[in-house]
Amino acid sequence: MTRPLAAALAALLVLPPAAAQAADVVIGLGYSDFNDARADDSAILELELHSDPIWHFAGADWSIAGAVVAHARGDVFVGAGPAAIWQMRNRWFVEASVMPGHFDAASGANSLGSDFEIRSLLGIGRAIGEGTSLSLAITHKSNAGSSSSGRNPGVNALSLRLRRSF
Repeated sequence: MTRPLAAALAALLVLPPAAAQAADVVIGLGYSDFNDARADDSAILELELHSDPIWHFAGADWSIAGAVVAHARGDVFVGAGPAAIWQMRNRWFVEASVMPGHFDAASGANSLGSDFEIRSLLGIGRAIGEGTSLSLAITHKSNAGSSSSGRNPGVNALSLRLRRSF
């Protein structure tokens, strides 16, 4: 079993209570672009679980979400935090989230400066059926300058996401 797959499966083993109560499941496929020229860019696979909305604030429905992001080169991110969806007209929506978490770099070149990283996401999507939607999202992972090493190259990604509500 490959390292990112093993780490992603291990993370999912601790999430069954959350998965059983998840209102939305999101699966994304995309591509990562590290800001360090020595790093290995690669395809990514995302899995997210979102709770039912627990707040309505600033025109958005807010929930708690968890994410596992596996990079084809072996990097893995696991995080959790607030997520928001702003419903627009004609079944369109804007989504955003901020998830602090743990980033495990497969190689020194892919290190983001620390194990603690924050993933921010901004996307736009559209409902395509009852309880199903597609979105295009950009993400950025960074330690926000909190690393004791002073290193903070960051990584960006673009992904196509399928969301299923239950």
